[in-house]
Amino acid sequence: MSSKVNSPNLSVIDSVFEAFRKANREHLHHIWRRAQSGQLDGLDEEERRLGEIMLAHSDEYFNQFEFADVLADREFNPESEVNPFMHVTLHAVLEKQVKDHEPIEALQFYNAMLRNKCSAHEAIHLLMGILLKFLFPIFKKRSRFDLNGYRKLLKIYKTRKPEKIIALLDSEPDSSETDEVDEKKFQVFDEMRAAMKGQAFESIEEAQGFADAWLKRANTEPKSEFLGLSPEQMHRMMYRPFDETSDIVTLNKNLSDEKILEIPIVKEAVYFLRRLGELQPLKATTKGNLPRAFACEIHDRFPEDPDFPFPIMSEKDDMKLSSLRHILDMCGWIKKRNQKFYLTQKGQILNGKGFGPEDFHTLFQTYTQKFNWTFRDLYPELGIIQQAFLFSCYILYRKAKTYVSANELSNHFIQAFPAVLNTEERYLSSEESYDLLQHSFYIRFIERFCEYFGLVTIEKKEKRSLQLDYLIRTTPFFGEMFQWKFEGVC
Repeated sequence: MSSKVNSPNLSVIDSVFEAFRKANREHLHHIWRRAQSGQLDGLDEEERRLGEIMLAHSDEYFNQFEFADVLADREFNPESEVNPFMHVTLHAVLEKQVKDHEPIEALQFYNAMLRNKCSAHEAIHLLMGILLKFLFPIFKKRSRFDLNGYRKLLKIYKTRKPEKIIALLDSEPDSSETDEVDEKKFQVFDEMRAAMKGQAFESIEEAQGFADAWLKRANTEPKSEFLGLSPEQMHRMMYRPFDETSDIVTLNKNLSDEKILEIPIVKEAVYFLRRLGELQPLKATTKGNLPRAFACEIHDRFPEDPDFPFPIMSEKDDMKLSSLRHILDMCGWIKKRNQKFYLTQKGQILNGKGFGPEDFHTLFQTYTQKFNWTFRDLYPELGIIQQAFLFSCYILYRKAKTYVSANELSNHFIQAFPAVLNTEERYLSSEESYDLLQHSFYIRFIERFCEYFGLVTIEKKEKRSLQLDYLIRTTPFFGEMFQWKFEGVC
């Protein structure tokens, strides 16, 4: 597993919902009129794509496109009719999948069909047949989109002859995913539809303006599940935590040098850099790891759990040490060249001047934004735990000024992101999934981030008590580090 975080990508199902949100029939009729008159300038990329697709399908669906505004409430029977509006919308979705290589299997299937003498239009239609096998369960049962199943079927069918694919798909069972999807995705559609009911709009622009204003209001309303934060604030905290959250929280740039040097990860980093400076160059092992003697020295000085010491044979036997080495590399303080470890110029300067507040912030941002937290444990991916670290710090700010159980803190996290319970380990019961997520949250966020960075104190009632019974409280350093400007009202 890579020690670096992958950038979050919009999921396949989210892109489908976004396309359907934009492609109401009145709006499609507006695009159709623009496309017919050759006036696609001024439309955004998605609208232009829809216009071009509608023109390509005009022989089949001319009447439906021409009278789309009149047919706004017309229902199509999926068992016996093709819904032309859904058809062109999915066409646009699939063209975007191919263009963006997301998922990559869609591009591979598309290229395989082109090699088998299909036109681009035919290849997209075959791709649509596969996608629909996984979309129908969502709309019929509100089940979760089976992205892994979709990718798997694309891999299988790219080797099939194009003329046989439709018949073969008819014999394929529907997607087996039956768990409930996050109802909020559907709730947005329902609430917007209710708000627009009875409204009289004189133009599509007016209707779009109403919808945009409604969404803006909905996205800025405080939510109890977010402890008073709005969806818009949550989005910024998760995707731009250091760039666009100054109205919520800022990080103190003038931290005390004395307090910083008492933080566990800082102690380890300072010792590692000092010893490497004294011993460099350090010859790496044949597998590229730290030499055994150096690894054992760091491991013995900073054991993972002082109550349960254990010997190691290599760096890979101590994932905390291995993680530290990768983190220092990502910070730009050490390097490996020609199978030898050295301090970089930045590392040498740091050793000379001493570790200060600026270095701490480099370490903090590297750990939260570049280093992959899953590298240190055997839990499922659950990237949301790392992505939402700033919101979880907000939970601590609201709930952990006095001792609170790890169980309560993890419950607040799951309350904010209930859909994550359906994303991992499909063979587990709902109770087991909940327990798995709670323990993952404790290990990754509370223990290996907050305690490691001196942000919380963990009080264990007994050495062998359950982790979720541990009591958590923020430290004075937490209050010095985070300068919160937002008090939730929920």
